[in-house]
Amino acid sequence: MTARRLGRLVTDGELEAVRAAVQEQPHLLSAAVDQDGADGWTALHLAVLAGQAPMVTVLVEAGADPTARTEDGRTPLQLALTRTPHLVPVLRELGAPVDAASAAFLGEVETLSRALDDGVPLTDPATGTDLLSWAATAGRAGTVQLLLDRGAAPGPALHAAAAVGAPAVVEALLAAGADADVRDPATGRTPLHAAVAGAASDGAAADGAAADGDAPAVVRLLIDAGADLDATTHDGASALDIARVAAARQRAAATGDTPHADSLAEMLVTAGATG
Repeated sequence: MTARRLGRLVTDGELEAVRAAVQEQPHLLSAAVDQDGADGWTALHLAVLAGQAPMVTVLVEAGADPTARTEDGRTPLQLALTRTPHLVPVLRELGAPVDAASAAFLGEVETLSRALDDGVPLTDPATGTDLLSWAATAGRAGTVQLLLDRGAAPGPALHAAAAVGAPAVVEALLAAGADADVRDPATGRTPLHAAVAGAASDGAAADGAAADGDAPAVVRLLIDAGADLDATTHDGASALDIARVAAARQRAAATGDTPHADSLAEMLVTAGATG
């Protein structure tokens, strides 16, 4: 049995075959394969990615390490937070520890506060992501404010908060001095682009983050903060372009309701967007 073969059994949900394999060859529990462009994925990571609670339980009870990290620094719990949130309570019940990044995402203020008191840095050394962005991605106003109070720079997290439609977080970041027009280096997107695109994807709350996104409120906050309404991404798209394309797609798949992207486009035009 190879690690890759075990991984396929895990992904296919072959519970008894996996149980037999790891009992016979326990070293397979720590063997790693590549996935999503990164190495270091253990069978437990793959079970979490597949969203299989029984498989996760079998692997942890057989000795799988819930603190194992992929090449890009993700633990099984961190993977569950962003990809399969229904497994978060399963992993915690099985003893997966909550590190600072996970506490920020989960909104666990006391846990995060203790970690910071113990000297945990404001940027997660394993993933390279700042803790404020972890909190903002989940729309967690409590841990966002804690991190701001502890000196976290507000700028990098604004895109994340805008994308999930978290107005309370966006407001806190702007109040702390975040630039409403900060650019994503890779795409050229501003937070306004992120807010409209997040709503356009029918997921102001994506990947297990904030459950009820409010893109219009976020767009209004950014407009009021002086965001450049006609800023374009590296490929030339404005926020209004994104809203109009999304509205057209929603209209094509409509069941009678007015596409919600139309309201964002109208808001932008009313505020003076021309592009």
